[in-house]
Amino acid sequence: MVKQDIDHLIATKGLPQAAAQCRLAGVLFTYRCSISCRHCLFSCTPKQPNRVMSPRQCADNLLALHETGRVVHITGGEPMLYWDTLSEGIRLAHQEGNAPHFLETNCSFAVSDKLVYQRFVFLATFGVKGIYASSDPFHQEFVPAERFLRVRRLAKQVFGEKSFWGPEIGDAEILDFQAITRNEIRLRDYVRKRPLNIVGTAHKELARYLDNYAPHDSKLPAWGWDKAKTGAGCLAAFQANTIWEFYIDPYNNIQTNCGMILGKATEISPSRLLALGTEKANRFVQTICDKGPLGLAELAQREYGFAPPEHVTQTCELCYLTRRFLREFHPDVFGPMDIYVG
Repeated sequence: MVKQDIDHLIATKGLPQAAAQCRLAGVLFTYRCSISCRHCLFSCTPKQPNRVMSPRQCADNLLALHETGRVVHITGGEPMLYWDTLSEGIRLAHQEGNAPHFLETNCSFAVSDKLVYQRFVFLATFGVKGIYASSDPFHQEFVPAERFLRVRRLAKQVFGEKSFWGPEIGDAEILDFQAITRNEIRLRDYVRKRPLNIVGTAHKELARYLDNYAPHDSKLPAWGWDKAKTGAGCLAAFQANTIWEFYIDPYNNIQTNCGMILGKATEISPSRLLALGTEKANRFVQTICDKGPLGLAELAQREYGFAPPEHVTQTCELCYLTRRFLREFHPDVFGPMDIYVG
């Protein structure tokens, strides 16, 4: 699809439905964040390097991502941390016909109705179609629930009901999220009932609430974006027609949700990479597509001396630990460093 078709799809079917149909491609504006969630795929925190895309880099990457025919968004980290740079990048992209379809935020910026309304009106004026807002116990541990509720209310007012993407549960349940992280019993119950990805900060903060399995155990859960994985491999997470989401980050890496670099945006366009076969990007991607995290761990053990953990909670965690080890040898594939800190 071209951008105009996706714009129409969002207007008629709504932002979540358009994303489900076309899948996502994102500008990962920065790895730096305003908060330190216990569940962050990219280990984003306020301590991350103060590295952010320039307006020109942002606009160029938006153009490249629109060429993939996907719903295009800007995310982080927290892009609102750099409003002046972000707004100039969106203004520039809009002038060139390449505004993102939506912006993702943790709502930490939303300290007043006036500020949120002003920013949303700016975004709508310069071609942005909607907002994705995060809300769960891990976000509300740091961000007052009122800020999410403010973003949800004003996003629907400015962009329309169908162009808000985020939890649609009642205000009382949102307000209760913060209490969950303050109660070990409730937090454990929350984690165990939901298929979280135990990678990034979740490996350190949340793995203790889940059951342990040996890496070779046939019962080891394969939690991730697609719980219904078939076979040992992760082909669906990388193949062009099934990969749910990928990004261009501030270092010009074409990046996946799992911290594997598929190429450099300065050397190959995302659309070209998809056409050539993202599942063939490098031998490590090929291994994980064919044999899954266990196959990658065995490769790392055989060729680089990796000592696999005795127990993990899921295949995603095994993959994360293996990738973190391999990064020392192949930072061009497993990176950037920001994702593997800690």
